[in-house]
Amino acid sequence: MELIHHPQLTASELATLWNTYMADTMGKCMLIHFKETVEDKNIEEIIDIALQIAEDHIITITELFHKEQIPIPHGFDENDINRNAPRLFSDVYYLRYLEHMGRTGLTTYALAKAISTRKDIREHFKLWYEQTEQMYDLATDLALAIGTYVRSPYIDYYKEVQYVENNDFLGSIFGKQRSLLAIEIAHLGTNIEVCHVGQTLLMGFSQVAKSKEIRHFLQRGTQIGKKQITIFFEILKDSNTSYPSTWDALITGSIEPPFSDKLMLFQANLLSAIAIADFGAAISGSVRRDIGILYARLMAELGSYAEDGAKYLIKQRWLEKPPQTHDREYLINRE
Repeated sequence: MELIHHPQLTASELATLWNTYMADTMGKCMLIHFKETVEDKNIEEIIDIALQIAEDHIITITELFHKEQIPIPHGFDENDINRNAPRLFSDVYYLRYLEHMGRTGLTTYALAKAISTRKDIREHFKLWYEQTEQMYDLATDLALAIGTYVRSPYIDYYKEVQYVENNDFLGSIFGKQRSLLAIEIAHLGTNIEVCHVGQTLLMGFSQVAKSKEIRHFLQRGTQIGKKQITIFFEILKDSNTSYPSTWDALITGSIEPPFSDKLMLFQANLLSAIAIADFGAAISGSVRRDIGILYARLMAELGSYAEDGAKYLIKQRWLEKPPQTHDREYLINRE
């Protein structure tokens, strides 16, 4: 006799699927605008691939939630796009956004598979990782070919194996610090690029948002990103390390919003969450005390910014409640 066991989704599986649905419905809106305004055919081909990936994810999760009798999140739809709006960003920025989206997706889907149990869910995340990997490689290869890829700083190869001789290697809060490790440079370079992508996006959004309050909030995010980039550059400079190149002036002069204020505010919060995760990873790879303390402070600053964004989403009744456990105390003490 064949035993059929179909367990319900675990909290981890439900959370990652719900988050993926929200991110992909938002990303689909962004990509539709990119596709309708892009001029470079090579970049358009990658946008098409990314758009197809997002649409496939939305369909798969919708079917899965129907089967599990889970309500489908509202997410984002045609009401969050202004198809008549002119382009807000350049083709080069579209490519940078695709790289950033791909890098984030690789991290997200690898973790999602690792914390999933059901075979079908693990297979979905495996497939989604492979799809994202293909898109990321295409975006990276094109950026390298046209000369817009932002490389991590270089260092000389080491000549011999060495061992740490004293606790100075761990650094201190103040005073002279040892030179940077390759892994510390890697995180600094990556976070500079992440901040640049986010800063440019929020600057463009702050230019077109309908609500004056949201425009100011997005501008605040731009200033946070600019300050953090300066801090990271200074650490590299103090260690006489080369820094990654930058690409500015990627925003047009349009003031007509291609997206709803709701979508732009959600994207701002998502960028903050991604940066906080990146800073957390950087802390684990940074041995110097001063760098770890710095990342912790910057994470707190981004956390405060994201909290203010969430409060505004709640105020406007735009924040969908993620899946959560029942409030047992409320159920027990109800009238």
